[in-house]
Amino acid sequence: MKRISKKILYREHSPFNKVTDYVDQNEWFQVETQMNRGPDSKLVDKDLVTVFNKHRNDSMPDDRGNPSSGCIYINNSKKNQVLNVEIGEIETHEVGYTKYRGSTGAFPSYLGPSAIGEVFKVVKIIDRKIIWNEKLSIPVKPMIGVVGLAPEFEARGNAWAGEWGGNFDIQEITTGATVQIPINHDGALLHIGDMHAIQGDGEISGGGGIETGGTVNLRCKSFEKPEGMTWPRIINDEYIMTTAQGRPAEDAFRIALSEMLLWLENEFKINKQEGFMLLAQVLEARVTQFVNPTYTYLLKINKKYLI
Repeated sequence: MKRISKKILYREHSPFNKVTDYVDQNEWFQVETQMNRGPDSKLVDKDLVTVFNKHRNDSMPDDRGNPSSGCIYINNSKKNQVLNVEIGEIETHEVGYTKYRGSTGAFPSYLGPSAIGEVFKVVKIIDRKIIWNEKLSIPVKPMIGVVGLAPEFEARGNAWAGEWGGNFDIQEITTGATVQIPINHDGALLHIGDMHAIQGDGEISGGGGIETGGTVNLRCKSFEKPEGMTWPRIINDEYIMTTAQGRPAEDAFRIALSEMLLWLENEFKINKQEGFMLLAQVLEARVTQFVNPTYTYLLKINKKYLI
C-alpha cells in the first residue's frame, strides 16, 4: 500500500499548492497525519512530555492549525466530477490533547467570574482508550476532521470548510464512511488532516476533541456529478447525509436541508413536497462544531426510509 507521509504539510486548501503525491483511483493508500501543535512542552507534565514531543514540537506555528498532509493528485479525476473519498482503518498516535484558549463561538469569554479561562489537557491513548485520569478512560472514536479539495479560485485556510470540503469536524467521517466532494480542478487535489481520537458535538473547546495524529487508509474514485449537488455529501451503511457550513448556524442548516431535498428528489425520486414532509418525521440533525469560522450542520436520514 502506498504511504503518503507528513513530510510536506499545507495549512490552506489551494489550487496553488504543489502536488506532493499521485494516487490511482480505486487504490487503497495510507496517509500519515500531523497532530496540531498544542500547548508549550514546558507546561506539560513530566510523565507526558516525552511522548507528547515525539509527535510535535514547539517550533510548529500555533496560529495556523489543522496541517494537511500533502496535496494529493487523484489520477484521471476531472473538474466538475465528484470525488468519492472512502475512509478505511484509522490508527491514532499514543498521545493527544484538548485545549481551550478562553473563548470560542460555543462559549465566549465575556462572562466575567464564570469564564473558564485558558486550559488544556494532554492524555495518553493506550489500547484504543483515552486515559482521562486514574478513574476514567474513554474508548476512542477516531475521525478525520479535514477532508477537502482545492477551492476553484482561491486559497482557504484549514480552519474553514465549504463546498470544497475542508475542516468539517464531523464525527461520521470515520471508518466505513465515504465523503463525496465536488471537484474544482483536474486531479481533485486532496488534503487530509486534523485527526481526533474522539470529539463531542459542538467541539466546544476549539482545540478538539482529542487532537492527535496517526494514519488513515483511503480509497478514491471519481464519478459524474449528480443533478442538484453543490455541497459535500456523506454516506455509510446506515445513512445518507448532507452537510453545510455557515454562520449563523441556521444558515448551514437551511443549505444542508435544501441539499437533502434535492438529493431525495433527483436520486430517490421523492418529490420535494413528499420529501419535506418525510424529513419532518425522520430527519436527524445537529451542529457538530461551533468553533470554526463557519459552523457545521449535519443532516442525515436512515436508508430504511428511502423506499
